[in-house]
Amino acid sequence: MGVLRSSQALQGRPVTYGVFESPLGKVMVAATSMGVCSVAFADCAEDLLEELRGRLPGCDPREDSGAVSSFASVLLTSLSSGAALSVPLDVQGTAFQQQVWAALQAIPRGTTQTYTQVAQALGLPTTAARAVAQACAANPVAVAIPCHRVLGAKGDLRGYRWGMERKRHLLLLERNAVQRASLLPTATVLRLQ
Repeated sequence: MGVLRSSQALQGRPVTYGVFESPLGKVMVAATSMGVCSVAFADCAEDLLEELRGRLPGCDPREDSGAVSSFASVLLTSLSSGAALSVPLDVQGTAFQQQVWAALQAIPRGTTQTYTQVAQALGLPTTAARAVAQACAANPVAVAIPCHRVLGAKGDLRGYRWGMERKRHLLLLERNAVQRASLLPTATVLRLQ
């Protein structure tokens, strides 16, 4: 799980980024000296850069894949292996968004919750589900803050900024990785007997 740090406005602060291949298409990882400030998916790098510039007005992001490659490596390994994702985060958000994002990070890999369940976990009424959904939509760091693990009231897939097919695929990747990881100790024991 990443450490949430609420940054001041990133204007004027150096932001480096890199674009990498992933099972979900192109992924851009951007970071400040404090941690990862953006993780986004798209089909082409130009769309990712446009989104980053729109998210961080006043910043002049500099491409440097090497500077963010360690973060990208942790992210990509997490997607394929089910390993815990632990990177420092430097994200901007309201106090409420930060609260929701922290709750999302507590949802175990391979599982899901509804927007209503997240609201209730925060001690909010069920009517706050829509506000939780809006906080999910404002999430700047895909996967690191796992908004993809939140579903509609009936357990149905709902909006995902990076596309419903990516959300579906991401949930499947996580479920499969967790299942493989849970089988590993048993398989190892069987080979030893």
